[in-house]
Amino acid sequence: MASFGAKAKRMDLMGFVADHMGHFSLYDVPNLLFAVLSASLLGFLLARIGAGIIGAEARSLALWAGTAALGVGFVRAQLPLAIALLAVVLIAGPVTSEKRDRALFFGALVMGLGCGSGASLITLAVAIPYLFVVRWAFGPNGSA
Repeated sequence: MASFGAKAKRMDLMGFVADHMGHFSLYDVPNLLFAVLSASLLGFLLARIGAGIIGAEARSLALWAGTAALGVGFVRAQLPLAIALLAVVLIAGPVTSEKRDRALFFGALVMGLGCGSGASLITLAVAIPYLFVVRWAFGPNGSA
């Protein structure tokens, strides 16, 4: 009888975990982690190599790209969550009006979108020449 109680507790714990995994399987978790880290790296490279920005602004773009990947990773299979994310993005919006910052902000979000949608390797491959385009557009000193 004692083994039945331990088995029931284990099943309750497994059921709890399964209930809170959403639409993710155990294999989706490392994939999403890779997507978020890839997007963050690309956002940082966009700022550092593409626009010649260092410090907090470069880290901010890395954060935006990673956040976009995380958001897309959460909603890519569920329309109601996608609509909710869209509402949050529209409410938050970019906090800057400078054209250069908006272009980098949008670039970071697109990189996050690509990684979060499950195309991290394609996004990494395309981001390399894209960084050169951004570098060309902003010049070596990071000014547009």
